[in-house]
Amino acid sequence: MGLIISGLCKRYARSDQAHQALDNVGFAVEQGAFVTLLGPSGCGKSTLLNMIAGLDRPDAGRIEIAGRAVYDGASNLFAAPGDRNISMVFQSYAIWPHMTVRENVEFPLRHGRKRFGSDAEREAAVTRALENVHLTAFAQRPAPLLSGGQQQRVSLARAIAQNPAIILLDEPLSNLDANLRGAMQTEIRSIVTKEGVTAVYVTHDQKEALSMSDVIVVLNEGRIEQIGTPDEVYYRPASRFVANFMGAPNMVDATVAGIDDARDEIVAECPLGQVRIRRRVGDTPRAGDALTLVLKQEDFNVGDPGDGIPNRYTLPVVRRVFLGDRTEVLCAMGAEARHLSIYMRARGSSDGATLSVQYRPEDIHYFRGR
Repeated sequence: MGLIISGLCKRYARSDQAHQALDNVGFAVEQGAFVTLLGPSGCGKSTLLNMIAGLDRPDAGRIEIAGRAVYDGASNLFAAPGDRNISMVFQSYAIWPHMTVRENVEFPLRHGRKRFGSDAEREAAVTRALENVHLTAFAQRPAPLLSGGQQQRVSLARAIAQNPAIILLDEPLSNLDANLRGAMQTEIRSIVTKEGVTAVYVTHDQKEALSMSDVIVVLNEGRIEQIGTPDEVYYRPASRFVANFMGAPNMVDATVAGIDDARDEIVAECPLGQVRIRRRVGDTPRAGDALTLVLKQEDFNVGDPGDGIPNRYTLPVVRRVFLGDRTEVLCAMGAEARHLSIYMRARGSSDGATLSVQYRPEDIHYFRGR
């Protein structure tokens, strides 16, 4: 495994109270995986990254990097940052302004923890790293004269030149504008994948996490809410918190009315009316059980699908919002003055007072309780 974290805990004293920054955090990722720590400010993601780097010491637990323990609370083992075979890429680039691009990448190989034995080996490592980030033509340019995206690529080249077991990236794109961030997301993922190195990436940006990750670890108040692939976290959130954080405005309370065993469907009542839901394998809800339904805006089928189709509704339109590539239609739902958000194509969208929609039973995600 590239990284194994077990039972990690950290508590800080704040005034007269103790703050539990990490509470029994544990997960494992394979060598070469790109894992993202995702969550709101204060959830513990940067604290966890600092623990992996050795910049802060946990109170309990265990950390293994590439099969080697670097922290074990039970045996009081703690490897210093320089002994962990890691590299870090920071939000602030951390570029030495008095050096050229090449000198920035070469410096840790000449003076750092992993010094190369010969000039030829060092030159080859630097050249390869600059080629991988497409900065060969800028090798002799003073680093401060580069754009923000290019400076971040210098940081990435410096990290991969050291041939680390793991690269830690602490919100490295937050200082870039939106267009450049999109391009750099693709570039960072491509470079890290080519190197075959395990990466741990910290962000609070959901789209960034979804587009870059093999595995997403969603954190909330120092605890793991969900671990999964981007598809799992987005379409099958494990809790109301994850669903909210991943941008699911349509969470609908429902009550189980019965089970249709022939179709393996749950029949429930909600503010939309009766709804049919494909039952999860092994799940055995009973009449009266409370459910929370997650209805993704893009999974509504707009238009009248005809007779005999389940989950058909005609809803009053409250407002239309043009978003460029699509139109968001807000519809009234039930008597509680709640709105349902529905996406449809921007071009050709009607201006009617009502909207006919259908939602397939197999596309509805649900979890127990409210």
